Amino acid sequence: MKKAEVVYNYICDKVNTDYVLKRLLEGTNFGIDAFEIQEKLNIVRNNASTILNDLLKEGKLIKINSRPVTFIPKTILDSLNIKNTDKRNSSVFSPEEFKNLVDENNKEIDGDDPFKVLIGFNNSLIHQIEQAKAAVMYPPHGLHTLILGESGVGKTTFASAIYKYVLTNKCISSNDFPFISFNCSDYYNAPQLLLSQLFGHAKGAFTGADSDKIGIVEKAHNGILFLDEVHRLPPDGQEMLFYLMDKGEFSRLGETSKPRKSNVLIIAATTEDPGDTFLNTFLRRIPVTITLPAFREKTIDEKLEVIEKLFYYETLKLNIPINISPEVLKALALYDFRDGNIGQLSSEVKLVCAKAFFQHLQNNKALNVEFKMLNEEIKGNLFNLTIPKDIKTFLSMFTENLTIHPFSSFDKNDILNPNIEDGMDLYDSINKKMEELKSKGLDSSEIERNINNELDNHFNTVIDKFNPDNLNIRKLYNIIPKELVDASAGLIQLAQNELNTRFNSKFFFGFTFHLYSLMKRLEENKPIKNPNMAIIKRQYKEEFKVASELVKMLSDKFSISIPEGEKGFLSILLANNKSGDSPDNNNIGIVLICHGDSTATSMANVANKLLNVEHIKAIDMPLNVKIPEIYEKAKLAVLNSNTGKGVLLLVDMGSLSEFGEKIMNETGIKVRTIVNVSTLITLDILRSVLYQKSDIDTIYNSIMNTDIPNVEENKKKKAIITVCVTGQGAGLLSKDIIIKLLDDSHKADIEIITINYFDMENNLEALEEKYDVIACVGSLKPQSDIPYFPINKLLNTNFQEEFRKFIDAKLTSSSQKLNAEITLPKNAYEISRDMLEEYVKYVNPKIAVIIIKKFIEKLNLNSEKSSEDNLVDLIVHMGCMIDRCIHGDFAKFENMENFKSKNLEQFMELKEAAAIIENEYDISITDDEICYIIKVINR
Repeated sequence: MKKAEVVYNYICDKVNTDYVLKRLLEGTNFGIDAFEIQEKLNIVRNNASTILNDLLKEGKLIKINSRPVTFIPKTILDSLNIKNTDKRNSSVFSPEEFKNLVDENNKEIDGDDPFKVLIGFNNSLIHQIEQAKAAVMYPPHGLHTLILGESGVGKTTFASAIYKYVLTNKCISSNDFPFISFNCSDYYNAPQLLLSQLFGHAKGAFTGADSDKIGIVEKAHNGILFLDEVHRLPPDGQEMLFYLMDKGEFSRLGETSKPRKSNVLIIAATTEDPGDTFLNTFLRRIPVTITLPAFREKTIDEKLEVIEKLFYYETLKLNIPINISPEVLKALALYDFRDGNIGQLSSEVKLVCAKAFFQHLQNNKALNVEFKMLNEEIKGNLFNLTIPKDIKTFLSMFTENLTIHPFSSFDKNDILNPNIEDGMDLYDSINKKMEELKSKGLDSSEIERNINNELDNHFNTVIDKFNPDNLNIRKLYNIIPKELVDASAGLIQLAQNELNTRFNSKFFFGFTFHLYSLMKRLEENKPIKNPNMAIIKRQYKEEFKVASELVKMLSDKFSISIPEGEKGFLSILLANNKSGDSPDNNNIGIVLICHGDSTATSMANVANKLLNVEHIKAIDMPLNVKIPEIYEKAKLAVLNSNTGKGVLLLVDMGSLSEFGEKIMNETGIKVRTIVNVSTLITLDILRSVLYQKSDIDTIYNSIMNTDIPNVEENKKKKAIITVCVTGQGAGLLSKDIIIKLLDDSHKADIEIITINYFDMENNLEALEEKYDVIACVGSLKPQSDIPYFPINKLLNTNFQEEFRKFIDAKLTSSSQKLNAEITLPKNAYEISRDMLEEYVKYVNPKIAVIIIKKFIEKLNLNSEKSSEDNLVDLIVHMGCMIDRCIHGDFAKFENMENFKSKNLEQFMELKEAAAIIENEYDISITDDEICYIIKVINR
């Protein structure tokens, strides 16, 4: 290879779009110089210079006249989408010229309206932008304007957009129309210097004025003077300013000659109330007042856009991608930033990125911004119960990490592929396929089988179309009507609640495009029937029920008639896109065997891709292959798939159904065989294996008994009671723990009721009339024969498994018994800390347990003969009490004075010991709370 080719290839490899943009952003030199060629390629510097200039003459390079001179590939103009045909033909640029070329090109891409770069330009800032445009274009020179808003709302950025709008729409240059920015607070403590900066001064005007000085009012002649923090201007300065606005005249300080002339448009900004700060004569000269909204007043989608952009700035600095937890986005969007608005938000973003970067350096893994990195106040606000329902619905769409890349076309409008609709109209493909099959004279069963394959292929295509890294929910508004996007979010939220599940991010987009396709089809009056309704109703009972409700709501909202078959299509979507728990590698194995050259492979691919796993092992059985050969493959696949939980063998027909028992006898692995499988059945089995976490026999029986009616439908609903002294502490924690322990399949079958211990005796009979109460969990054992489980044991992994078995037994009328005596590996304080770690909001459990331990030791409660369970109950109760007191949510004790008098000595002892906690947390523990502590101790 010639030296010139080596040099050119080196430059092309080194200088790419990201490299140039990063250097332009940093204001540093970019490109390759002759010295680098000498160092990297061992070519003498003089020869390197000759080669570089030859490549320049050949039109392969561009020269940047920096110091030293550098070169970049001319192809970089294409990668940067430079459209200016006059300048792109040039071969030599100064660094400033090249930067201006890029900036001008970006301005053309963004359109003629500089306000479009502002987040909220078409929503929360519409009125303000209209005001600004009208003011600045008002003849002959525009109207003076005052911008109001809290610190950090973007007043300076808004003023800059006004200036760029004038340049663009009046077709004038910055030389002819200057923009001078000045912050009055910089000279707040020196009024004379402040006025000197504004208007200039004559020599000798004051001590230290050794020469004449021009002020910024003169520099801004025929342009815009932006005065930030204008409330810092003293009264005499305001008078001088309104004289300038009235007459266009001013005088330098200490100057007595004829006044000077300056034609300036003043844009002022302040965080203060104008009526409390400015002279009336000054305010009367400013006819336009624009108030910018605070961050908390922006819409939820605008807040998220601001947050994403701030993280984007950090990726540019770090030059590595950042993965952001959805909980981080939600917490930042919901927090009420009052001290600095976007400035405070920006500081929080920088802080969590710094923490994430530190972890990245320590473990050499991806840079992950996690929820735990936020400060406690912001984290706690995420659980605010007063969040409006529409905001909750919008935020519920964010379920997966957001990854932001440096220079990743963040600000471009093509985040969603404009061609993503291509091939997504399910109805067209189904219609065409049906017509084709009918014309061939196929019977109904053959048509059903083919259409079923068409459905599989469609949903497979839908999933493959979407890449979560390139999706942005707000960008859907550019493609699909906002009303339909928002309706989709509401429907998905309903479906998640009804099915007790979560859908992945891809599902939202697939679902929304599916509805959009449906609406277009109905507008064109091209309804279609779903030929698989019977199969779908049988395989997806719960999903079909929810889909029917969604169709009804959609029909009511948009006043349209939706065909019955649409319920079937939605059922498949709902069933096959649940995120559920994260699949692990320790599940029941699945081996699929079917006759045909690729039948099993095709079915397995569809199921695996839809659920984003590679779990099903497929074996195809062409007609010319002998059965013993397939059997050996099947046995090997079972051996490889077994993780100790057994293997489900899915076959289509014939002698394959005999493989399972034979393999089980030879290998000792538990194998259960399911015959006559279809793609729909395969999907359902895979979903059950990944997310239900049941044993192999439970899943096998549920599949084999799908059509057996439920004989217990008329029985009372099962219930678990959680109990504690107040009904607000350990009882609520117990409820949360149980919900997490229950399988999804059981959550709908069990009601969890939290109750105050002292109310239980009066209410238990009524509860047992309404419910089949199967267990009681909490910090106090009730006077009842109901099986009781202490809350602290529910954190033990072995005990959790036994508790699940107990629930399964109760729901299936099994005689399986619970061995409740489980050895706990942790002491009472460690167990309590773990429990509080997950559920309290306002305290650090590690610190709280240490403080509570001091309280317990002061009272010498450790030496009591009470069990470890009772000690855990006391610690958990007090942890919840501290959490409540910090939040100001105090419990009330019935007949408190009477109780105090009966337990006065103990009450005073506890009251004195409680000072340990009060001093540590700067809180007051009420007498009611002391009485409850006595109840817990004396139970």
